[in-house]
Amino acid sequence: MNLRLFKTNSGFTLIETLIALAILMIAVLSIVQLFPLGLKASYQAKNLSLATNLAQAKLEKLISDNYDNLAIGITTEDTLSSIDSDFSSFIRVTEINYVDGNLNSSIEDLGLKKVVVYVSWPNSFTGDRSTTSLVTLINEF
Repeated sequence: MNLRLFKTNSGFTLIETLIALAILMIAVLSIVQLFPLGLKASYQAKNLSLATNLAQAKLEKLISDNYDNLAIGITTEDTLSSIDSDFSSFIRVTEINYVDGNLNSSIEDLGLKKVVVYVSWPNSFTGDRSTTSLVTLINEF
């Protein structure tokens, strides 16, 4: 009987193994590069949620106040660290104006005030500041 008929060369050569490892490394490194981007997006989403909650809290406070106590003008809070140290990078601006029935600005009090609350924070992507705002109307009646 001829022994060569039963002998097979199965397995991978060293070159095939090195090529497979190189392809695997390229794939893994491509995926790993996405993690910092995902972390920045997560951080930005967290800050947007915090800013929206800070704006909502201010609106709720103003809504609970008496209509006559809402002073017309712009109020700026340069830091919100008095609320919590985590909010030290947030800035909140509140703008209160008289408006008429068509929501156009008015110089006289017609029984309707427009309140806009802006909250800004450092953007982790661009280095600039991101801003969100909430608007409500408060009537005298």
